[in-house]
Amino acid sequence: MTLSDDLPSVRGKLLRGEPLGPYTWFRVGGAAEALFIPADADDLADFLKALDPAVPVTVLGVGSNVIVRDGGVEGVVIRLAGRPWAQITTDGDTITAGAGALDSMVAKTSAKAGLAGLEFYAGIPG
Repeated sequence: MTLSDDLPSVRGKLLRGEPLGPYTWFRVGGAAEALFIPADADDLADFLKALDPAVPVTVLGVGSNVIVRDGGVEGVVIRLAGRPWAQITTDGDTITAGAGALDSMVAKTSAKAGLAGLEFYAGIPG
């Protein structure tokens, strides 16, 4: 599938043929047909509402523990990394973490809240 030129308008960044290596911890891999880095949650929601549902979508967080194939990624890769996407909250016995939250921070937040079961996250890179 080749993306059409009429992708939805965004406030964030929408880059065509963007190499994904710089967005991963291993620094290797091919390009995304399109890489979307949303400005915020509203930008992401608007983009997804307007995007043709036939377009493949791949979500990339901080890029740890992922290797992008040399042939690249078809469709749109959405990168959810950085402060807006790294929020971690607790509510009773529930912990919610954004796609950009580091595993070690999820483990620490869980421990501070007295929640058990996520201790192993402290040893996972990313």
